Amino acid sequence: MPKVMVPDLCENLRKMNMFATLNDREISEVTDKIVVKIYHKDEVILWEDETNSYMYLVLSGRVKVVSTNKDGKENIRAIHEAGDSFGELSMLDSKTSPAEVKAMEDTTAAKISKSNFFEILHTQGKVLDNLLQMLCGRLRDSWERVDLGEKKSSTQRITILFQHLALTYGMPIVEGTLLNIRLTHQTLASMTGMTRETITRGLDLLQKDNCIRMGRADRKIVLLPEFLKLGLSS
Repeated sequence: MPKVMVPDLCENLRKMNMFATLNDREISEVTDKIVVKIYHKDEVILWEDETNSYMYLVLSGRVKVVSTNKDGKENIRAIHEAGDSFGELSMLDSKTSPAEVKAMEDTTAAKISKSNFFEILHTQGKVLDNLLQMLCGRLRDSWERVDLGEKKSSTQRITILFQHLALTYGMPIVEGTLLNIRLTHQTLASMTGMTRETITRGLDLLQKDNCIRMGRADRKIVLLPEFLKLGLSS
C-alpha cells in the first residue's frame, strides 16, 4: 500500500484529545507508529461483527457509526469528524465490533495497531489518562442515547439530540449556539429512530416557536435563546 503523506500530521494529532497533552518528541513517536489511509464516500472502514486490531484517528472528512435493525433501517449511533477516533473498544478487548463504521464523505484516517497502541500507553502515561477521560465521555453518551430512545414526541427527541450535539459541536455566536456539523433530515432521522417526515415536522415546530434557525446554504442549525428554555424535560 503506497504511503499517504499528510501535511501537518503532528499538528492534526495534537488537536485530538487523546494526544493534546503530548510534547513534540512524544507526538513524533506516535506518528512513527501510524499508517494513514484514504477512504472514499460510502466505503465501509470497519464492519459490524469484525474482529478489530486497529484504532482509527480521523484526520479529515467524517464517518458514521451505524447499526441496522431487522427491517434494514439504518440507525446512526455516532458521527466522528476530524479530531475524533473510533475502534478503541473492540481493539482493546479483542471482541467484535458492535457496529459498522462507514465514510460519509472522502475521509483520511490514521490507523494504529493494537501492539503499537499498547506500547504508546505503556511509555506515555498522559495518553492513558486522556483515553480514560474519553471513554468516560463515551459512556455518558450511551446513557443519553438510552434517554433519547425513551422519549416519545418528535420535539423531545430532537431537543435532547441537539443538546447532546451542542456539547461537542456547539459554537457561541451572536444569535445563540451554532451546531458546527452538517446534519441532513435523513441523518437526524437515523440518529433519533424517526422517519424523515417526522423530523421535518419536528424541525418546523421548533422553528415556528423561534427555538432554532436553519441555514439556507449550509443547513447548519443555530440554537436560539428560546431553545435554552426548553430544558431536558421538553
